[in-house]
Amino acid sequence: MTRSVGFGVIGANSFVANAAVLPAIEAAPNARLVATASRSAPVPDRWSSSAVADYDDVLDHPDVEAVYIPLPNGLHCEWTERAAAAGKHVLCEKPLAADEATARRMAKACDSAGVLLAEAWMTPFDRRWRAAIEQVTHGAIGSVTAQDHRFTFTIGTEGADNYRWDFGQGGGALLDVGIYCVGTATELWGTDCAVESVTRVRAESGVDASTRARLRWSGDRVADIECSFIDAERQTASFRGTDAELVLEDAAFTSGHPRDAVIVRRNPDGSTEESHIAPGSSFQTMIEAFADAVRGTAEWPRPVERSIELLHLLDRIATADSTP
Repeated sequence: MTRSVGFGVIGANSFVANAAVLPAIEAAPNARLVATASRSAPVPDRWSSSAVADYDDVLDHPDVEAVYIPLPNGLHCEWTERAAAAGKHVLCEKPLAADEATARRMAKACDSAGVLLAEAWMTPFDRRWRAAIEQVTHGAIGSVTAQDHRFTFTIGTEGADNYRWDFGQGGGALLDVGIYCVGTATELWGTDCAVESVTRVRAESGVDASTRARLRWSGDRVADIECSFIDAERQTASFRGTDAELVLEDAAFTSGHPRDAVIVRRNPDGSTEESHIAPGSSFQTMIEAFADAVRGTAEWPRPVERSIELLHLLDRIATADSTP
């Protein structure tokens, strides 16, 4: 049997680490939790047996082979470079970086050190999302002409101590959750598209509290996206084809309370067909895939260049003029 990969976690007090990734490391048969550290608060009791004094102690631990980084976006580069210098493989929380140039710097550091750099975007490992994508790509609704993707939720007032409101830490709705919308659209059509229109609501801190955009590909194919920190939670993916429309409701993206997703096919005659897809454990599947890639028994399915290409598109949306 292949030896399990020893994981370290820096930023072990983060929500996503506790709600999803640390349990996934614990559950994955080819991974084990070795060392954790947190600067914002003590490591939670459940993981306290793995706690070490500081982030550097995680990187220096001889049994840590890979490091998961769920720190604020503005800290991803520093700690990825430090992990690479320590010879550790890196699974970095999405978005990989605050911009394309920084992501390329991170990729270069890891490539030079001979370690794997992967973005911890769990959605491609979610069976509900994958089922919808497979139906669409296999012609279930004919030729896809339009997409509509939304990821909205409320994170509280700007006065809250949350780095997502901080421009210097790579905050803003588009950067933080845009991957769910743009990543799904580009899964079908790639990133070679025009940014046709953008509307934003700015927070007092300067970050976008919400962003809506329309993207256009050749062949008159369009995708509308909406990302927001100030609206009620809604996570949907919609694909309109020449024969029907496919809508993924209760979409397969939330980490805290996974539930069945409903895939609705809307036919031209007004009839609908529903299928329910159980969530599975997308974070565990992601951890297992990463550990396999570290061991060399399988390739990581989403090379870092794809993450960089997506950041390039997010950069284009972020810098496009707002539509009146």
